[in-house]
Amino acid sequence: MKTRIVALVISAVMIALLFSGCSLSVKAPETLMSPPRLTGGYQDLQDTFETEVGSNVALIAPANGEHKSAFIVDDFNSDSREEAIVLYSLKETEEAVSVGIFQKENDEWKYIKSVVGLGSSVDIVVIEDMNRDGIKEVVIGWNLSTNNKQVSVYEPDLSLPSTFTGLGSYQYNMLEMIDVDSDGGKELFFVNLDTTGVVPSATANVLKIDESKRSVNELSTISIDGNVSGYNGITAGDDGCIYVDAFKNEHDMITEVILWNKDSKTLQAPLFDAETQSTAATWRSHRIPVSDIDSDGKLEIPVGIEVVGSTQVNSGVLQEESLYYVKWCSFTGGKLKAEKYCLYNTVEGYSLDIPSSWVGKITITSLDSQWYFYRWNKSASEHMGELLFTVVSHPTDTMGLEGYSRLTEYEGKAFEYLITASGKAFGVKDNHFKNGFTVTDIGE
Repeated sequence: MKTRIVALVISAVMIALLFSGCSLSVKAPETLMSPPRLTGGYQDLQDTFETEVGSNVALIAPANGEHKSAFIVDDFNSDSREEAIVLYSLKETEEAVSVGIFQKENDEWKYIKSVVGLGSSVDIVVIEDMNRDGIKEVVIGWNLSTNNKQVSVYEPDLSLPSTFTGLGSYQYNMLEMIDVDSDGGKELFFVNLDTTGVVPSATANVLKIDESKRSVNELSTISIDGNVSGYNGITAGDDGCIYVDAFKNEHDMITEVILWNKDSKTLQAPLFDAETQSTAATWRSHRIPVSDIDSDGKLEIPVGIEVVGSTQVNSGVLQEESLYYVKWCSFTGGKLKAEKYCLYNTVEGYSLDIPSSWVGKITITSLDSQWYFYRWNKSASEHMGELLFTVVSHPTDTMGLEGYSRLTEYEGKAFEYLITASGKAFGVKDNHFKNGFTVTDIGE
């Protein structure tokens, strides 16, 4: 096997010389923007704001969520009159962000009051009638420090003068409004990672407003995997599950599956192992979030499965890491059920569907990210067998390799494949590439 790898390294060097500079990595630069001034019918709102609060302020736009402006206009209390909140801080002080509250009367904006928030910047603002009483609560996520966030729930009942009541605040990392208990109203669902202890811990939490007491109550809290570095997203599935994608380290991810138990009225995390305090069942080596891969309205979870016998050679150096399949799974009957297998070449930027019958029977040698697929027989003395097929790429302005078939071109790169006689005998067909190859933007 070592002899074969050495030979492949020499082949890779020759191909690299032929297609020099074939590895492309294009990333769009981040653009920082200040909150824009209001235009059109709301210019008078900003004029009123500057008259009442002053112009020596910094407008603070939420970094995430639907609302990306420091000015948020809505009919919060269903009285057919517009209200507005404005997020700002005074330039000459180091105070937390304030919330200016305005109400429109007789086509003119009236300043009501300002409420000092908790953080120096705003993560997210969500407007939602959580208890379906006709008044939309204002949920604001505050950035207290780099990894410390606090979410506050406010009741903006402006039918009563100067009423903008704080109902409670909680520490969180990521939040979403979801109808967790299926009662027709949305609850505040959030996850919180605590790294202050000897062993990091994390929880999933759901909060609900008590209509009679007009306070926020914690319905349920459960433990989830705390050995994570952060969160990628919270997605509510049509199946009643809540999927939380979490980063494990620089490349890896897991997905927590959260359910609501109607009988016990509690959250459940069926894939979380309480003994190991981890959710290893959904680990994968790529940062790929949950997705509806077959457009059936249900989300699938990517799970990493090792490609047995795989090797990676970069610049002539044999790497220690194996390659992994991504097994896309549905969560059915409390278990993960395999729906499709894929291979993701995150360096070259493509995915390739793999028939489930091939899993365990093929392996891969990756030479500077060009993939060569071999038969794999674990019971034979020489496990790696004959070459079955290859997938390679090169710049579009260079000639392709002899005998290879063109798949597609994307951003200056051409993708090609070759099926050997052994591959055809194994059952590899052109349609496996034409129907199963996809250019992706999933990076390492």
